[in-house]
Amino acid sequence: MFGIKMRASREGKHISGGERLVSEEKIEEAVLELLRKALTHENGKPDFINIKIEKIDKVNYIKALPIKTITCKNKKEAREVAKKILLEEGIPEEVVEKAFKIIDKGGMRGAAILNLNGERLEPDRERGVRVKNIDTSERLKEKILKEGLGTERTVDAIAIASKVIRLGIIAELCTSDNKSYTTGYVATKKGYFRITNLKNINEPGGRVFFVKDIDEELIKRLEEEAYIIDL
Repeated sequence: MFGIKMRASREGKHISGGERLVSEEKIEEAVLELLRKALTHENGKPDFINIKIEKIDKVNYIKALPIKTITCKNKKEAREVAKKILLEEGIPEEVVEKAFKIIDKGGMRGAAILNLNGERLEPDRERGVRVKNIDTSERLKEKILKEGLGTERTVDAIAIASKVIRLGIIAELCTSDNKSYTTGYVATKKGYFRITNLKNINEPGGRVFFVKDIDEELIKRLEEEAYIIDL
């Protein structure tokens, strides 16, 4: 298997990213797919695109979290739903509110990490922790899109959510950095909860992982271990 990663930016500001895990014969197709994404992203035209291809020796196959969509009429209602899910996982309310502030600020390429005391634990606050070497299987992608379980964004996000929860993250809160995409999600061991209107149009997005503690080994696993998410 080969890991393909794309990152696009303009004047040093992150615009879009993406990745695939594919067999050798599908490298060209995947590269073109990611290049098209970089060149047509709604956040703007990049002046820098980086595409990296590397051989992956070991790939883990795991089952996707169950997907559930919760429809909310506005951001206020959506935030209450997200908060309730996180509170049920033992995340203190003040820590949840801090996480909302982080995702609303945006600007990070990776995820912020908060412990249950609300302390930031990621080594680099501008970069965050980037979950890499992930993909969804073709049959999972087909199921999500054909059965209306989500969108292409869901296909990308379920890979991140399933991997981080598998590796021991208590919960994840995420909104998209796509300006027009307002559906976000909370992921826990109970499932992947798509929540409509978790942010407003044209607002930035972000990602927060909630942990009891984190160390260099877990960060390394999040960034380096390869996972394909399947049915």
